[in-house]
Amino acid sequence: MAATPNKVEILGLSGQVGVITPGAQADLVIWNGNPLEDPELFSDPTNAVLVIQTGQIVKDLR
Repeated sequence: MAATPNKVEILGLSGQVGVITPGAQADLVIWNGNPLEDPELFSDPTNAVLVIQTGQIVKDLR
């Protein structure tokens, strides 16, 4: 988050990237657990329960 806002403004993409809002282009992964507490979650792709790439859901195990 710290690096995103300035670069987004420079590229003229404010409101489109770097935010989680309707209509934004999002890359987002929702994990089954807290990866900050358990980094091993990243080693098993089945722990990714929701994946959104460029605003489109590509995996949904909810």
